[in-house]
This record gives sequence, C-alpha cells and structure tokens, in this order.
Amino acid sequence: MRRFTFALLSFVLAVAAQPLVAATYYVGTCKARAYGTIGAAVAAVPAGSTIDVCPGTYPEQVVISRALTLQGIISNSSSQAIITVPSSGLATTSSIHWGTVAAQVEVTAGPVKITNITVDGTTGSSNCPSSDYIGIFYSSGSSGTVNGVETRNQNCNIYNGTGIGIWAENGAGASESVTIENNNVNNNSSVGIGVCSNQTPSTLTVSIKNNYVAGGVAGGLPYFEYGIDVEGNVGGSVSGNTVGPAGAGINAGSPSISVSKNTVNGGSSVGIYLSGAADVSDNTINGANFGILVGAAGSVTSNNLSNNSAYGIYIQVNDATVEKNIIFQTWTGIELLCKTGTVSGNTINGATKVGLDSVPAGFTGVNNLYNVATTTTDGCS
Repeated sequence: MRRFTFALLSFVLAVAAQPLVAATYYVGTCKARAYGTIGAAVAAVPAGSTIDVCPGTYPEQVVISRALTLQGIISNSSSQAIITVPSSGLATTSSIHWGTVAAQVEVTAGPVKITNITVDGTTGSSNCPSSDYIGIFYSSGSSGTVNGVETRNQNCNIYNGTGIGIWAENGAGASESVTIENNNVNNNSSVGIGVCSNQTPSTLTVSIKNNYVAGGVAGGLPYFEYGIDVEGNVGGSVSGNTVGPAGAGINAGSPSISVSKNTVNGGSSVGIYLSGAADVSDNTINGANFGILVGAAGSVTSNNLSNNSAYGIYIQVNDATVEKNIIFQTWTGIELLCKTGTVSGNTINGATKVGLDSVPAGFTGVNNLYNVATTTTDGCS
C-alpha cells in the first residue's frame, strides 16, 4: 500500500512539474481559470501560444518577449479588450530612433501577432509620460503582425513630447519583417504609424496596408506630424491606406520603399513628402496645401491630386521623375524651382496662377495644360 501511495505521489509531482505547452490561454473574466492580467499571461505561457483576452479594460504595461498571438475575443456581444495606461505610469525603454520612450505594449521578440486589441493612451496629469510614448512598439530584434487593432489618444503631451500609435524598428543584427494592416489609428499627437531602420542594407522589411490613420486637431489645425512615417532605410511597401488630417500624410523617407494606392484626405499641410528617393505612384491626394513635396530624386508617377490649395507638386531637387500625374484645381500645378529632371506627361486642369512654374532653361517635357491662368514661367538664369 505504501508502495502504491509513493508511486501515486511521484506521478502527481512529475505531472505538476511539467512545463506548460503551447496552447490557448485566457485573460479576464469570461473564461474559467483565466489569468487576471495580460502581463501575467505573456510572462507565463510558452512560445507559440495564443492568448485570448476577454472584453474589458486592462490598466497595465505589457512586454512580450516570446513568439505568441495576443488577441481579443467576443463575449457577451462585445469584442473590446482595452489596454490603458496604469495609474503608476509607464516605465521607459530604448528606441534606436527616438532614444528613450515609454511603450504601452512593447514587443521584443517574434513573430508576435496582435489582433482585435485597443490600446488607449488616455492619461491623467499624474501619469502622463515625460518622454515620447508609443501605443504598440516593435523594438529592434522583433517581428510579427499588427492586424485589426485600434490605437488611440497617445497625446497627453501634445506640445512637449511625441505620441505615436504604432512604431516598428530594427537596427544591427538579423533582418526582421513587420506587417501592419487593417488598423484604426487615431488621435495621436505626432505619428500614427512609423517604421525605421538605421542599417545599410536595410534590416527591416514592412508591409503597411489598408489602415485608417487620422490625427487630432488643436486650435483648428492638425497637430499630427506624420500619418505614416518611413524613416531611414526600410524596405517594403505602404499601400491602400487612408490618411488625414496630418502635418504630412505620408513621409516616404526610404529609397527602398514603394508608396502606392493610398488616399490622403484634406487638412494635411503636405499630402506625401518624398524625403527619400522612393517610388510614389497611383495615390489620391485631396485638399492638402502641397499635394506632393519632392525632396529627393525619386519617382512620382500616375498620382491624382485635386483641390490642393498651393501646389499640386513641388520639386525641390534635381533628377526627380514626375510623370503622368493628374492635377485638378490648384494655385500652381507643378513648381519646378528651376530644377532639372523629368517632368512629362502630366495633366493640369485649373491652375489659378500657373501650370508650370520656374521652368529651367532647355526644358523639353511635354505636359497637358488646361484652363490655367498662365501656362509656364521660367524665371531661371
């Protein structure tokens, strides 16, 4: 009998000592034996697990350091799992682009998929981060997918810091990839969605697609610096997004990025800023001050620009390619600033000042100019 009791006890202890296996685990009150917090779950479950989060509000800071899926689930006709800033505030971490940041959700490994989660940055005066802060942060060395998420209200320090909805970056080391798709990013004080790599060749490839990105307004003006911000040397694509209002709807700052089939709505100072030699094509920009600002020798082709109050396309550099764009109802269709490059096949209809301004000597581009007050000016020595 004692042998049987000893054997049974040994079996129970051996089973109890077995580690958790990758499976589905729960957080919240809609499931029995669930974890009480998201942080407790992500710290305990093994890599490869799925964490289902019950509807509710979770005032906590979450760090995900292993591959897993974090997703909100439907219960009692609700699917809102909301992560908020804890009353104690947010601890800081490091960013290769921003320096010191506070992240509500930080991913340090991968692949990590986050879906159907709301990250709300609303804070009181006592727990507003003194540094820049981010809703969801894929830090250097991480990878994964953010799909069907809402980030909002990262804005408590509008004039003294930066509030960012989603940010992904990668520095030296292995190449990583991040997909950011189908998200609702709104009311942030600086950047809606941003990515960065400081390496050449790039160590980060991204797909930023089909997101809705809208900034906040202070004093009647958008305080959103960039709706979508691509910095450094990042490969991949920005496509199918709806952006605005913002200081600049999209910053195309990498020569390895393509920006296509996005819609930038009114209220933006600049629709698309070409600050790296990127490929910008087939976008629709309506109601900006500058439709497309060309600050690097990239390619701007087949875009549709309308009701941009100052300039359809404003060229600041030599050797840019600007072709087959359609520009409706603006003050100046294309401002060349005496820069040489390829400006041809564009259609301008309704420029109240001039169709092509500051055209350099020897210009040979053929463009279609309709209903413009003045077709061209040179003004170049």
